[in-house]
Amino acid sequence: MKHLLFILLLAVAGRATAQIDTVSNISDADKLYGLSLFWKEASYNFAYFDKAKINWDSTYQAFIPKVLATKNTWDYYRVMKRFCALLKDGHTNVYTPGTLMKGGQLYLPLVLTWLDGKVIVTNVPRQDSVAIPVGTEVIKLNEVPMIAYLEKEIIPGVSASATHQLWNDAVSELFNNVDSNKLFHFTLKTPAGKTFVYTTHLRSTRAAWAYPLPNRPWLRFRFEKLPQDIAYLQFNTFGDDSVVYDFKQRLPELYTAKAVIIDLRNNGGGNSGIGVAILKYFTDKKNITGSTWRTRENISAFRAWGKFIKDEELEKQLKENPFNKAWIQKSYDISRGNYWYSGDTSSFYNEVTDKKITVPLVVLIGNNTASAAEDFLIALDDLKGRATVVGERTYGSTGQPLMFDLPGGGSARICTKRDTYPDGREFVGYGVKPDIEVKRTVEDYARKRDPQMEKALEVLRAAMK
Repeated sequence: MKHLLFILLLAVAGRATAQIDTVSNISDADKLYGLSLFWKEASYNFAYFDKAKINWDSTYQAFIPKVLATKNTWDYYRVMKRFCALLKDGHTNVYTPGTLMKGGQLYLPLVLTWLDGKVIVTNVPRQDSVAIPVGTEVIKLNEVPMIAYLEKEIIPGVSASATHQLWNDAVSELFNNVDSNKLFHFTLKTPAGKTFVYTTHLRSTRAAWAYPLPNRPWLRFRFEKLPQDIAYLQFNTFGDDSVVYDFKQRLPELYTAKAVIIDLRNNGGGNSGIGVAILKYFTDKKNITGSTWRTRENISAFRAWGKFIKDEELEKQLKENPFNKAWIQKSYDISRGNYWYSGDTSSFYNEVTDKKITVPLVVLIGNNTASAAEDFLIALDDLKGRATVVGERTYGSTGQPLMFDLPGGGSARICTKRDTYPDGREFVGYGVKPDIEVKRTVEDYARKRDPQMEKALEVLRAAMK
């Protein structure tokens, strides 16, 4: 196998810091306090222990010597991220202090994507497109099989609710926060079967891409009128009220459209109400039902009483004390952290009196459709038959995080709110499933095809006949 030295720009289309501060070090007392604070807040507030399937107290004990063994603040936060990742939730995270990332920033312009259980090159700098064609597979990193490398080095620090998103995020994290002096030795295999090794490090120059990057430059909203009077709306965030204004500015053109595509494939969420404010223009329904939610509830006295009820004696006590049955069960549940406050099902009154958009509608979704964008889809589900959803499963995580600071300038969040469809169907941990599933393949990337958009147009053209 021939070894070539290339200075490539590898990773997802993002940036990395030039130098990591490995000198700064918080005290052991602060390290223990930060671990304990995260453990405590999760113990009382985390909404998905049943999915994590771990003994949280014993896990906390096991991590005490691990955090105390760290030599600097950077390593401490790496361990904290691994502690957090055991909760397996995309809205529960530990964030490293930004002050630990020193110097300039580096562009990482080889795009790697998780496709069909493999790490695939899906974009390259123009000058490298012959040597590294799109569709090239990453076989190894530093002589370690790529999957094994991800499983050992990256995945233990990734917080994700859904399995598909765990792998997507692992590939995205591969080169984040990497020191510029670090070398990566990649074994690559082209679609033609040629295998070779590339040695690379990160650079400060922006790549000229062989293929256009999606959503570049980033815009919160895009509008385009496609052939056959099909309107295309791309919403890349619901975290800015201005997207509603942007949408309303296009209403005159939308009223003349014969069909509409709403693209949420790169919408990471924001405020659920923003998405619903847009959805109201696509229905005459006066009340739109969103997700149902619940959150854990702790009442100290009941927690104390419940500690006297042994697991093996619960059924006996319930049978022998029929008049105190509710009190016994409540005490038991609270003491085990399994008593819930049920919130109201989200309901949105449709106050819009403007003309509605009633033409055929397709909504495009993908693995990066997350949080409030998923809440949009739950509300859309209430409008039975109004739209056809096309694409791939969504991110599979939403909720209300509890934010708090950690020693050394970092922070964390704990998901406190558990959302489901109104009928109880789960989507956190799985993702919202499209009506028509269309996955992008290696061949699609190589041919610059967007099969999801193609399917959307096919569905709409059939509906317009």
